[in-house]
Amino acid sequence: MRGKLVYPYSNALLGYEFKRDHPLKPDRLKLTYLLSKQLGLLEKVKELEPALATREDLELFHSPEFIDAVVDSGTNNNVYPRYGLGTADNPIFPLIHETGARYVGATLDAMRAIIDGASNAFVISGGLHHAHRSLASGFCIYNDVAIAINLLHKKKQAKVLYFDFDAHHGDGVQNAFYGSKDVLTISVHQTGQTLFPGTGFIYETGGAESTGYSVNIPLLPGAGTPELIRVFDEVVAPLFESFKPDLLVTQLGVDGHYLDPLAHLTYTSHGYETVVAKLRDMSSDSCELGWLAVGGGGYHPVNVARLWTLFLAIMLEEDVPKLIPEEFRDICTQMGYHDIPEFMRDEDKVVQMYVPREQVTMDLDRSLRRLQELVFPYHGL
Repeated sequence: MRGKLVYPYSNALLGYEFKRDHPLKPDRLKLTYLLSKQLGLLEKVKELEPALATREDLELFHSPEFIDAVVDSGTNNNVYPRYGLGTADNPIFPLIHETGARYVGATLDAMRAIIDGASNAFVISGGLHHAHRSLASGFCIYNDVAIAINLLHKKKQAKVLYFDFDAHHGDGVQNAFYGSKDVLTISVHQTGQTLFPGTGFIYETGGAESTGYSVNIPLLPGAGTPELIRVFDEVVAPLFESFKPDLLVTQLGVDGHYLDPLAHLTYTSHGYETVVAKLRDMSSDSCELGWLAVGGGGYHPVNVARLWTLFLAIMLEEDVPKLIPEEFRDICTQMGYHDIPEFMRDEDKVVQMYVPREQVTMDLDRSLRRLQELVFPYHGL
């Protein structure tokens, strides 16, 4: 490893709060940081105080008109439905531009550190993968991932593999690079037939000159750990080996976990850990620039903290205790959370299926066959 894992964090990030009853709660970040600190993991990282992204930074992806609208909405309380500002998903609030720019700044700081020699980074505030060039969408104002990848390409030629296992399709990042062969986007998610944003189907394979460089694996509600691991082994791993990326970027949203209230997948900690460990090993073996991991979705704040702390431990190759610290559980209770897992990992949990396992498996069989027909030939597979 060339340097310590970079971990941008500041309490200033907690100002990204649409309203008190909004599903995207800044407590996710606060609790993740706290649990990782209590377990001693932050002693192993290089913490960074995230800077505010500049106007020039934001314009690496977003249109000037959109940025102006975001600034005005926060300053003057004006809504811009055509830009996705002031909607049910994205209500405006006074710090909408400043905190959005700090979210971007955290991911840019991590990318700059990687360019300068850090091996890996984990940006728990990042992963706002639904934002488009001129549209806020799905709780995402500015698209930190697209901006960071564009910054990398501004500085050097590099191939990037973007892998997204958030329950929701990573549409904003996919669309940002739909015409590029330098960025291979892979998203495994609950099918758009049953979940926002209604995209991410098998046939979305890239622009005319970049067919095969957008990869989507939609899953039926109820799909879980077996499907996640199978998708990784049968799709992500071979494409990774063929594409040979210089940098791995992963969106590690955990709203596919069975405890999450907004989606209908049934992943467990075992499935996530299996995939994250394989990502660590593959990026370490093959990626010259390393691995930039960002957070993403997850709407059970205590569970998010537990899982993202597990992911950090895997990235650092550190062990975690079996039980969640009692001190942490007490703090969660004081903050008003009561559905608090006892263990750091799911203990032999039997997860209720939304549809029969056989149906989920047969649907994935069909999807993988079709994907291999549509995408694999472009990668010599």
